[in-house]
Amino acid sequence: MKKLLVIVAIFLVPFIVAAASYADNQYQKLAEAYAVRAQDAFDSGEYDLAVEYTAKAEENAELSKQYVEMMLLRSDADTQIRVARNRLVWARSIKADENFPEMYNESMALVEQAQVAFSAEQYEEAKRLALQSMDALAGLQEMDDERKRLESEALAAASASAGTYPEYYIIHDWNKTKDCFWNIAAKPFVYNDPYKWEILYNANKGVLVNASNPDVIQPEITIRIPSIAGEVRQGTYDPEVTYSVFEKK
Repeated sequence: MKKLLVIVAIFLVPFIVAAASYADNQYQKLAEAYAVRAQDAFDSGEYDLAVEYTAKAEENAELSKQYVEMMLLRSDADTQIRVARNRLVWARSIKADENFPEMYNESMALVEQAQVAFSAEQYEEAKRLALQSMDALAGLQEMDDERKRLESEALAAASASAGTYPEYYIIHDWNKTKDCFWNIAAKPFVYNDPYKWEILYNANKGVLVNASNPDVIQPEITIRIPSIAGEVRQGTYDPEVTYSVFEKK
């Protein structure tokens, strides 16, 4: 009976080692070495010694299993901390530290706590804190998208309340439109004031054939209409669009 138990124990050890560990660690090496000794002792008829070596092989196989589990947990915790830190980098890229400071600071604090736990070899706690750090930033993208949407709507509302004005104007043939800086400045959607012609001239000298002569502007060139009172100007003048009348200042 004793002999049968030794045979079963000896042949179980390699299975325990193989199933429990894939890492080349000291415990696995000892387990394998004791398994070999147990087999040799058994073959020599030294059954008591074989049982002793088998027990040591099983002990080290268990230690190997625990070691591997710890290393896997360590690796997992390290990975989660790295992912959490990358998440913070992304959060900064969308200015979460400025727009959502409480959320960002909470996540940052949790990552730092996770790192402290990791250094203390508290890997389960480190992983938990890293995951909690990422949870703290959950929904951040949606919140940032909503913030941008509201800002865009506010800007559009401000633009609408301030009036709609073109930023560019294409010069046409003088015989058809009488386009010159004086007449363009006088247009209601430009400055509604011909005396502001010099603003247009100074802003567009670079596109004139003769920059020293404001009276000569060639057809088909595009001039820019600078904002002079905080009004929002965008797009190129379209005769099909109804623009606001600029209030004289």
